[in-house]
Amino acid sequence: MIVMMICHYDDTNSSGGLDKQARLLSRTMHAAGHDVVMLASTRKWARAGWTFDEGVPVRYFWTYASPQISGRYLFAALIWAVQLMLWVFWNRRKISVLHCHQIRIHAFVAAIASKFLSIPSILKSATGGDGADIKAISSRKYFGLRGGMFIVKNATSFVATTRSIEEDLTIFGVPQHKVFIIPNGLRLPPYDQSVPDPARASRALFLSRLAPDKNAPALAIAALEWTARNKFELDFWGAGIMREELEAAIASGGEQSRVRFCGYAANPSEVLDRYGYLLLASNAEGLSNSMLEAMAHGVVPVTTKVSGCVDHIKAGVSGFFFDGVEQRSLLDGLHQLEQVTGEHWQTMSRTVRDYAYARFDIDKVVTAYIELYQRLEAYKKNAEPYAVGNIRSREANLKLRG
Repeated sequence: MIVMMICHYDDTNSSGGLDKQARLLSRTMHAAGHDVVMLASTRKWARAGWTFDEGVPVRYFWTYASPQISGRYLFAALIWAVQLMLWVFWNRRKISVLHCHQIRIHAFVAAIASKFLSIPSILKSATGGDGADIKAISSRKYFGLRGGMFIVKNATSFVATTRSIEEDLTIFGVPQHKVFIIPNGLRLPPYDQSVPDPARASRALFLSRLAPDKNAPALAIAALEWTARNKFELDFWGAGIMREELEAAIASGGEQSRVRFCGYAANPSEVLDRYGYLLLASNAEGLSNSMLEAMAHGVVPVTTKVSGCVDHIKAGVSGFFFDGVEQRSLLDGLHQLEQVTGEHWQTMSRTVRDYAYARFDIDKVVTAYIELYQRLEAYKKNAEPYAVGNIRSREANLKLRG
């Protein structure tokens, strides 16, 4: 049985791309016949317990605040972690591997299970750079450097979605042989062999959570000045706590502005084909789902030089970069697009689309994880008579304790 753990699994308290990836990976594994269980948190007491997400068994454990935050909410995270630990202990003989999405408080559960219960563990690092997961878990918000070193020493393996994140892990002492690079995956749209419409090259979009680290209001202000002098348009798609500030920034451009807020895109595939460029001005990223989805639709990314983006963008060939998030840097980055001819954009569009299809197919990502699970099976003492990835009966799945 593959047991995945994540702070937030659904959209009621979303972590953005992180929980979206967890849902896609678990659903795809389940559909392929693998025995997957998801453990997550909820702040609604009535919601605690078992449910199913497209066939995937999901066990929600209650806690009073997000277990992802830590710091002054560390006790809430510990409440969740203790419940996870008890569940893992009760079901230890059925568990083939523990797979943590993001390195937060549940990483301690996985490390303890690996050390004392001989259950192999995988810790997926979701973010790199200044916001690197391994840096966060080694901070005073948790248990300091000693806590981080406990995880480094006892977790069986780590997954980095990019080379940049791999470097972050090794800098913090994770041995190279413990780190495996597996990118995020996509359910790819049908491959479009037609020539991209050059009219798209004058339309850009922002597609992300409206969180402070995404710098959407600052990008909107820069775009108002930029679009006032050319033919470009910019649409913002997203939801989050910065919506009001973003709408105020856009409104300052007046009714004739070509910068708009369009709401939340529940299915990005339905809107991406309208646009030529994706603009992201994030302070930090892991491997941006928005960027991967955009590339699969031939939308050329323009991003800050953060983890994940620098791994997959070659300036002038498969995208462009903002040098920073202050207004001058954002404007300079936007001005680059004015120099791109329609023919050049079409070439870039085909390049990013082909790049995405070659690397980010979710079925390939699932295969990579299953192969890793099978490799880690050798770490488990007193191995069960079934191999990781084999189908266990749904009846056995429903009989899990807790």
